[in-house]
Amino acid sequence: MQGTEAGSKGGGPLEGIRIVEAAGYLSGPLSSQLLATLGAEVIKIEPPQGDAYRNVGHAWHGTGVMWNNCNNGKSSLALDLKSQEGMQVLKDLIAEADVFIETWRPRVSAALGLGYEQLSRLNPRLIQFSMTGYGPEGALAAQPAYDALIQGRVGLFAYEADGGFPRATNNFVADKVTGIFSTQFILAALFQRERTGKGLHVETSMLDMMTYYAFPDTMHNRTYLEDDAGQTILPQPVFATSDGYITLSPVTGKQLGRTLEAVGHPEWKDELKQIKSRKEMTETFFRKIADPIRLKPSGEWLAKFTEVDVPCGPVNDPQDMLNDPQIVHNRMFHEMDTPAGRKRVTRYPATFDGRMLLPRGPAPEFNKGKHRFG
Repeated sequence: MQGTEAGSKGGGPLEGIRIVEAAGYLSGPLSSQLLATLGAEVIKIEPPQGDAYRNVGHAWHGTGVMWNNCNNGKSSLALDLKSQEGMQVLKDLIAEADVFIETWRPRVSAALGLGYEQLSRLNPRLIQFSMTGYGPEGALAAQPAYDALIQGRVGLFAYEADGGFPRATNNFVADKVTGIFSTQFILAALFQRERTGKGLHVETSMLDMMTYYAFPDTMHNRTYLEDDAGQTILPQPVFATSDGYITLSPVTGKQLGRTLEAVGHPEWKDELKQIKSRKEMTETFFRKIADPIRLKPSGEWLAKFTEVDVPCGPVNDPQDMLNDPQIVHNRMFHEMDTPAGRKRVTRYPATFDGRMLLPRGPAPEFNKGKHRFG
């Protein structure tokens, strides 16, 4: 892919927008990082001891790498919100901001004097974005919400069951999906403000966003009220080869037939046609082709399936992903100098008139006991 780059020099579609972020962990910070890469100025508010997520997971030079990966392009300001001085600094920032992002538990913002009614008097054009775990009210409203808890509640663990046993993913799906959803909500609010001239309060929860995310496929057999069918969607197929793994996605009848021809057993087609249940037929199809696929290396199979137009792909580990030819061609990964050393970053996953948007800078350092802004 060819194109120019816009990063630390600015120039993104949100240039001129100022965002104040009071959010920890992954969802809120990922959302504001996306907005920062789109050109917004993001000021991250941290407690005097620093964001706790700085110390989670694999660390490099004393800072958690996952924290780094969702805070690029921001500035940081350490504030003690229990002090009058710290609270006044925050209010001064919000008075000049376009968006205030907070992920406190319900009623915390109002108790701090930072509820929307209070802040809208301070800044009538302010968009306040409030994300909670379970919603502002209800039995779970005050409970802590974490990725696994949300995935389990909306049925994703059960949906991924292997042999009847619910199965978790090692990927923080709920945190990242809600961060991406949140970016959409904030952009929609900015658009509404452009039409009305007035700020607004946007409220959401991880539970609501993940319920929406899970619905289209996990509830396919409960969409219609009188439908009581069993689960019919099968796990995504992964096949062992002689030297690794591949994945196949034959969907149409032609693709299924070409798959059987590619593995050397076109005669299985007549047998499979006799199976009336689509789920049973598909399970039988994948079970039968697994044995011949196991006999040859991945590269040979991928070339053969590509030649006959059967959708297929490698099963990359994260290290392999760095060298995947299409990802390299798309120039998704870039490098950036930081105080802790040169690091890899991703560009924004869209281009604007051919321009690739890169993070405006690295994640901000934290110096204990010092305020840092700009």
